[in-house]
Amino acid sequence: MHKIVYLPLAMSDISDAAEYIAFVLESPQAAEALLAELDKAVQMIAQFPYAHELYRTSRPMLDEIRKMPVKGYVLYYAVFDDRVEIRRFLHGRRERGSIPV
Repeated sequence: MHKIVYLPLAMSDISDAAEYIAFVLESPQAAEALLAELDKAVQMIAQFPYAHELYRTSRPMLDEIRKMPVKGYVLYYAVFDDRVEIRRFLHGRRERGSIPV
């Protein structure tokens, strides 16, 4: 099983998503459900990191990025020999043209 490492930007994305759902949309139960589903997804990635599709972009990238859908969001991560880096957690409808992944 791979070790999971959350990059600071991913932690910020996750926090922002949960806070938005809990406080702006006034649905703390939905925020908790999202975080629970995210936790399950990350556990799956730790066991089977290559099970999800590659993120394709026209921009050059240093690392191979994979993506996994999670309740209307997309989790982006990179796989290394000893770890998986969770890079971003963005809403599925968000434009990614200028957003670093």
